[in-house]
Amino acid sequence: MGESAETVTKTAIREPEHKGAAVKAALAANIGVAVCKVAAAIFTGSSAMLSESVHSAADCSNEIVLIIGEKASHHKTDGDHPFGLYRAKYLASFVVATLLFFVGGFYSTSEAVKKMQLVLADPAAHTANRFELAVALAVCVISACFEGMGLHKSILEARERMDRIGMKRIGFLRFWRRTKSAELASVIMEDTLALIGLAFAGVGIGVAIITGDELWDAVGGLMVGLLLMVGSVLLATKSGSLLLGETVDSETRTKIVDAVTSTPGVERLLNMQTIHMSEDDILLCVKVQTSKLDRDYDVQTVDKIENAVRTALPWYRFEIYVEPDIYRRDHDRSIAEGR
Repeated sequence: MGESAETVTKTAIREPEHKGAAVKAALAANIGVAVCKVAAAIFTGSSAMLSESVHSAADCSNEIVLIIGEKASHHKTDGDHPFGLYRAKYLASFVVATLLFFVGGFYSTSEAVKKMQLVLADPAAHTANRFELAVALAVCVISACFEGMGLHKSILEARERMDRIGMKRIGFLRFWRRTKSAELASVIMEDTLALIGLAFAGVGIGVAIITGDELWDAVGGLMVGLLLMVGSVLLATKSGSLLLGETVDSETRTKIVDAVTSTPGVERLLNMQTIHMSEDDILLCVKVQTSKLDRDYDVQTVDKIENAVRTALPWYRFEIYVEPDIYRRDHDRSIAEGR
């Protein structure tokens, strides 16, 4: 059904102040950090620092892919994609997880294993150059400061998102599991893994400095590589689920149900299906029983339902399809199962 310009204005999405800032901030930070890590890896020959260099290079590639996915999602189509290219964001996030993260993790792990074999095979190779490793440790500390700033930016954007859609403040981990924003989920994962990876690298380098044994540096590099591969699996699971299509969260579903059932002319909500096409775009299909089996009356009721849903959740863009129908017993099962 059509809607007036006034309705569109009232229900237009209020763009958050920091939307997309987390990805850009992460890219800017990772470029600088990657350059420092590569220089330190070349100067010191540290396995842990080499793994961290690969980690930061992968992160830079990740942000570029996410930005490309964001831009592609707004492109208009010729009709071959009737619901738009919103899912390009989810595809970009999946590519980041399965290709860049995993490849980076596998390379880091293999290089660390090679160094461990070299050190174990040659007793002389155990001796660590403490000065060079101290430089690598200093780079880890500086990099952690930059990564911490990036994670802080992600936290700000996550909190802004929760406030914007009226969601009660929840923990960072729960938000990551519930968010429908592929790019924000990816950046949160990247920044978190970066800090944990730097901690592993720092501990490995630190123990190598204390003991004078180069083997610990290789162990630190191995832990960073394994961490990247674990992160790849977690992010692939998250972005893959979004790519396949996730329904709205329970709070949003409750608000939609309340908006539909409280609309004048609606006697019963028979069936409802929702799917996120992007963070802010939702496909909504509802089947309702109206007060009268009259075509003109149903048309007016459908228009009221659309306006009620958009007014109740103005931060989302809805593609709404409403079908008037007559109650059957299987409709109760559909509603109970969230379909």
